[in-house]
Amino acid sequence: MIKNNICLLTDSYKLTHHYFYPKGTEKIYSYLESRVGGEFNKTIFYGLQYILKKYLNGNVVSEEKVLEAEKLVNSHIGEGIFNTDGWLYIANELDGKLPIEIKAVAEGMPVDVGNVLMTVENTDKRCYWLVNYLESLLLQVWYPSTVATLSAEVKKVCNFYLDVTASAKDNLAFMLHDFGYRGATSTESSALCGSAHLLNFSGTDTLTALTIPPNYYNDNNIYGFSVQATEHSVMTSRGQDGEFMQAVNVVKNAKDGILSIVIDSYNYQNFLQNACYSGNELNEVILEFLNNENNKVVFRPDSGDPVSTTIDCLEIIGEGFGVKKTPEGYKVFDSNVGLLWGDGLDYKKIRDVLFAMKNNGWAAENIIFGMGGGLHSLVTRDTQRNAFKCSAQFRNGEWYDIFKKPLDSSKKSKSGRFKLINENGVFKTVKIGGDGEDYLKTVFRDGEILKEYIFSDIKNRASGYICHTIK
Repeated sequence: MIKNNICLLTDSYKLTHHYFYPKGTEKIYSYLESRVGGEFNKTIFYGLQYILKKYLNGNVVSEEKVLEAEKLVNSHIGEGIFNTDGWLYIANELDGKLPIEIKAVAEGMPVDVGNVLMTVENTDKRCYWLVNYLESLLLQVWYPSTVATLSAEVKKVCNFYLDVTASAKDNLAFMLHDFGYRGATSTESSALCGSAHLLNFSGTDTLTALTIPPNYYNDNNIYGFSVQATEHSVMTSRGQDGEFMQAVNVVKNAKDGILSIVIDSYNYQNFLQNACYSGNELNEVILEFLNNENNKVVFRPDSGDPVSTTIDCLEIIGEGFGVKKTPEGYKVFDSNVGLLWGDGLDYKKIRDVLFAMKNNGWAAENIIFGMGGGLHSLVTRDTQRNAFKCSAQFRNGEWYDIFKKPLDSSKKSKSGRFKLINENGVFKTVKIGGDGEDYLKTVFRDGEILKEYIFSDIKNRASGYICHTIK
């Protein structure tokens, strides 16, 4: 079984590059950025420490792994292609430790797009080829960074509409719930994506996410929480004619706390009328449950148009349980009930729902969102236009600044070696030697992690994201 072989964690074409670089090359310097033109104007950098700990830290190269990789590559692309000598040098002469230095902005830091987030260069002249060999693996930091950014943008828009409608903010940390495990591409991606979401919110059903802080970010605290909830297999147990009998059974057997009930097994309007209006057994048991001031019932429609169905549900619930007004005159449920929309959401649909709620006189505090595939799977590397490019090479005793400048000017790359500074609260990438404190810190060198971050600190840095203006 081939497993955890760093020699194979790259794209096939990179196997050939060690003999393509100019003669005399001793150093390669590359950087990562979110290029201008992505979905959002800032990127929260997150996930590098996970990659370092899981794949790069320590004695990761052995002669056995090198020969294993050589055998596979010989069949895959041809004999004499794989850089056997280069990898054996790392295995035998460098004790299997990767001779590279990685500098990066602190994880959790929101950085204006168009700036360098990470730089990579080799520390051994014989291993110049290794820097961009590792691009395929290191660039995967785009995924948790993009998810963290998307989640932060949702938090920002929720916070905005809470302010506009003069809503209480007690529940802001739970306004977006992660429903994404089943929609993730793998268990690993669910965990990493789920932990990125936890930088901004505290609600999650992705249990795997809870393993990331203790395993990779030096933090044993629990950052994700959930509630008791039904699904359709529960609510349809007694068939359509027995829906309300089963709903009564659910409420009577629920523990104290928050209870989320899916309401669209058949007809959500009919369900809400039975649940919210007096004279129905379901309403009676819900009111009994709510007699405990710490209890709450959340109704969850799971189909239909998010905007129109949300407004319809709010009106029915409000008519049944009553409403009060915020200082700005927006309606809030008078009982400890709420609405959860969790079907087919993305950032724009959440924004549309909140906008429609405002226009129809509803305070934002009445709703919670659940996002699954939209959080885990609808982002790509192009969402924030993440790119890893070589910008300088050292050969024959001299540094050469290099760049690409295609006809598509949006893909023009930077040239030279860089530092990241902050001028009056705005990040700016400048050449090495320029004034200002460098926010790029060395986190990895020669097989060792030199700087580690704690998840709580990362979360605190990410919290500054919502302070920026909604556009």
